[in-house]
Amino acid sequence: MAPGAAALQMLVDGHYRLQLRALPGAGIMVSARLKALPDPGPARDDLLLACARLACGTMKQQATTCSVDARCRAIWLQLPAPALSIKDIDDAVGRFVNSLAFWSRASRYL
Repeated sequence: MAPGAAALQMLVDGHYRLQLRALPGAGIMVSARLKALPDPGPARDDLLLACARLACGTMKQQATTCSVDARCRAIWLQLPAPALSIKDIDDAVGRFVNSLAFWSRASRYL
C-alpha cells in the first residue's frame, strides 16, 4: 500500500467493505478485513496456520493474498491490480469480491 495514501472505502452488495489504495506505477490495492486475530498464543498460531494452508490451496485459482495488519490484530485479504482505466478497476473489484465471498465463508471455519 502506498504509504500515507488515504483509502477509498466502498460497500459492495450491502455486505462487503472494501478499501482501495493507490499503488506506485498506476496500480491499486483492493483489501478487506477477514477476521480478527486472537491474542498471541496457540489459538492465534492455529488460525494463522489454517489460513496459510487455505491460501496455498487456492493460489492457483485466486490472485488474492492474505496478510496480517501492522498491529497484528486482523487477517486481511488483498489484491494488487493495474489501474490504467476505470475498466481495470472495475475488473479488479469484481475479481476481488468473488474471492472475498469465498474467503468470508471459509474464514468462519478457520
